[in-house]
Amino acid sequence: MNRQKTSPRTMLISGSESAGGSVPNLSTLGDNEFQENITQRKRKERPEVTDYKEDFSSFRNEMMTFLQEFGKTQNENINHIREEMSEIKKEIKTIKSATENFSKQFEQMKNEIENIKSNNNKTQDKINIIEKEISHIKGQRNTDESSTTKSPLLCNENLILELKDRCDREKNVIIVGISETNDKNPNTRRSYDKEEVMKLMRSLYDDCPTPIKTIRLGKYVPNKNRPIKCYFNTTDTARHLLRNKKKMPENMHIYADQTPTQIKYLQQVKEELNTRLEKGEKDLVIKYIKGLPTIIVNKTNQKNL
Repeated sequence: MNRQKTSPRTMLISGSESAGGSVPNLSTLGDNEFQENITQRKRKERPEVTDYKEDFSSFRNEMMTFLQEFGKTQNENINHIREEMSEIKKEIKTIKSATENFSKQFEQMKNEIENIKSNNNKTQDKINIIEKEISHIKGQRNTDESSTTKSPLLCNENLILELKDRCDREKNVIIVGISETNDKNPNTRRSYDKEEVMKLMRSLYDDCPTPIKTIRLGKYVPNKNRPIKCYFNTTDTARHLLRNKKKMPENMHIYADQTPTQIKYLQQVKEELNTRLEKGEKDLVIKYIKGLPTIIVNKTNQKNL
C-alpha cells in the first residue's frame, strides 16, 4: 500500500508552522498582492438553462407581438362599434322624429274625420228639416187646392206674399214681460210703453235707434201684460237685439217676429223634439240655423227656445 505524501512543514515568518508549503501566508501580503493572489472563477452555466432562457425570450417576444396586434385589433373593433352605435343612434332619432310626425298627422286625420262626421250629421239634419218643410208646404198647398178652386198661379202668389211678409217681419221684434199701465188714455199707454221699451233696448244696445212704432198684441185684459211689437227701419237693429237677448232680465224675453207659417213649423219642430226626448235621446235643443229652427245636440248647455 502506498502512503499519502504530505507537504513539508514550513516555518512562517511569525514563527508558526504552516500546514503546507504551497499555502501562502495571507497575513503577510499587502492589499495589492492580496488582490493579485485572489483568482475569480466564472461559474459555468449549464446548456439547458441557456436553452430555457432563449425559449422564454422568444416566447415573450411572440406574446408581446401578439398582445400588441390584439390590442390594435380591439381598438379598431371598438372604434368600428362606436361608429355603428353612432349611426344607430342617428337612425333611432330619425325613427323617433318620423313617429312623432306620424302621430301628429294621425291626430289631424282623426280630427278631420270627426269634423266630417259632425258636418255630415248637421247636413243630414238640415236635409231632414228642409224635406219636412217642403212636405209641410206641399201638404198645405194640397189642402188649399182641395178646399178651394184656386189656380196654381194664386198659390204661387201666396208663396210670394209669404216671402214678402217674412222680409218685412225681419225688421221687427216682440218683447214679452214689460208691465202694462192701467191708464185709460191710449196716448198715455203708448208713451209709457215706448219709454219702457227704450230703457230695455238701451240696456241691450247702446246706440239702439228709436222704434218707428210700438204696439201691444191682443186685447187688453186687466192685470195681464200683453207682448209689445217693435218696428224698426232695418233688419240690422232687430238682429243685434236678438243676438244680445241673453242680457235680458229673467222675467223678460225678446223674440223675432214670425209669420203664421213659421209659427206652425216651429210648433212641429217642438213636437218632434218632445217625441225624440221621450224615445230616449238626450241633450237635444232647438237652435236657429240660418233662420230655420233646427234640432241639434246640446254641447254648450244652451236652453231650448
